[in-house]
Amino acid sequence: MTPPQQPPPLKSEPRVLGSSASSYNSLGLNGVPGSIWDFVSGSFSPSPSPILNAGPASSASASPNGAELARVRRQLDEAKRKIRQWEESWQQVKQACDAWQREAKEAKERALAADSARQLALQKKEEVEAQFRQLQEELEGRGVIFQLRAKQCVVCGERARGAVLRPCQHRVLCEPCAAGAPECPYCEGQPLQW
Repeated sequence: MTPPQQPPPLKSEPRVLGSSASSYNSLGLNGVPGSIWDFVSGSFSPSPSPILNAGPASSASASPNGAELARVRRQLDEAKRKIRQWEESWQQVKQACDAWQREAKEAKERALAADSARQLALQKKEEVEAQFRQLQEELEGRGVIFQLRAKQCVVCGERARGAVLRPCQHRVLCEPCAAGAPECPYCEGQPLQW
């Protein structure tokens, strides 16, 4: 028996693995230097993307990548400009909102002050109305007293007025006081005629 033969060593296919075995060994996952085992072990450090790399190795494709980079930069600048506009708009809205809140607070304070002034005015009104009622009652009481006094003799204040004085026609004395009075108490200095 013959010993088993070893299979022939595998050849790297340049079509599948790259242009040469050396390029396969120098570039790892997605064209990044290193191998997949570096990534798994944690010693992988990413290098700049080949798209953004404008070194001499990619000089043949530098102009399309440069145009792409310029377009991305323009988009980035436009996005930054829009963000600044939004921030300015936000600041304006925030300032307006703060102003509205201050106005609402001031209006609330004014409303509270007006309400307390209204309550004070109502209290004073009630006090004045109570005083008015009291004065009215006193006046009515005095009116009754006045009416009683208007019917009594102005000299003695005890008897009813009954004598009509001549020539003035005043009726201010009772009969006994009129008999003894030389003149009318209202018409000073005018003698009475009997």
